[in-house]
Amino acid sequence: MINFTETAELYYGMLYIVLGIAVLALSKVIVNLMTPYKINKELVHSDNQALGVTLAGYYAGVVIVFLGAVIGDSSRELDNLTDLVVEAGMDLGYAVLGIFVLNLCRKLVDLAILYRFSTVKEIITDRNIGTGAVEAGAMIATALMIAGAVQGTGSFLSTLVFFVLGLLLLILFSHFHAFLTPYDDHAEIEKDNVAAGAYLGFSLVALGIIVLKATAGDFISWGYNLSWFAGYAVIGFLGLAVLQKMILIIFLPGANIEEEISRDRNLNIAWIGGTMSVGIAALIFFLL
Repeated sequence: MINFTETAELYYGMLYIVLGIAVLALSKVIVNLMTPYKINKELVHSDNQALGVTLAGYYAGVVIVFLGAVIGDSSRELDNLTDLVVEAGMDLGYAVLGIFVLNLCRKLVDLAILYRFSTVKEIITDRNIGTGAVEAGAMIATALMIAGAVQGTGSFLSTLVFFVLGLLLLILFSHFHAFLTPYDDHAEIEKDNVAAGAYLGFSLVALGIIVLKATAGDFISWGYNLSWFAGYAVIGFLGLAVLQKMILIIFLPGANIEEEISRDRNLNIAWIGGTMSVGIAALIFFLL
């Protein structure tokens, strides 16, 4: 029997770093197979920044999914090399499955969130960075939901149910966000308004962090976990909506959101309001 010393723990960490790099390489192959265009051509030869933003969100999501699979069920003790190999194989399998789900959810989220136009056309033909920003935010948020669903102990059914609930919450939140903004999200994003797309993308990431908090942890019972999820859903919807307004009033006093984003396309609103929303979501995650 091998007792894992600090040196062995170092090797354990190095093994997972190598696995993580392998997962990233595999994710590149998978996304190439699941997209109707040539990614390298768009990135290198066409200098398509919109696709670059989307893929940045995708690869960040892949890392989040991998970490969720690795950290997910940390209750099992590894006493020998066989345990380590088995555990690493299971984590790799979960990560690969998560990557496929991430790619499938990308198409679903595109249809449900940016449903008024073709995201492929906007990103590949029009090189719409705003659309890329929304996709990137949705990919990161979806990855956070996958990581939360697989974290802790529970059945396959509970993992699937809470992931689907998180995805539905993300879609509903995008419509709620559009209802609250004084401008037409879809119209502005379709008109290549990067500020509108980035602001929505950041908001999706913020909600993803809150859903991660709502779904992470052990499955106790349906009543307990569903009530826990519902509580954070309310915090996510109402809390982010109120706090976003307060943030803009405090940090950008006198700014008219409709004019700054829809008329002036002011990215400062998106950067400051968006990062502050993610920061507030992080505070909720760690302190509530």
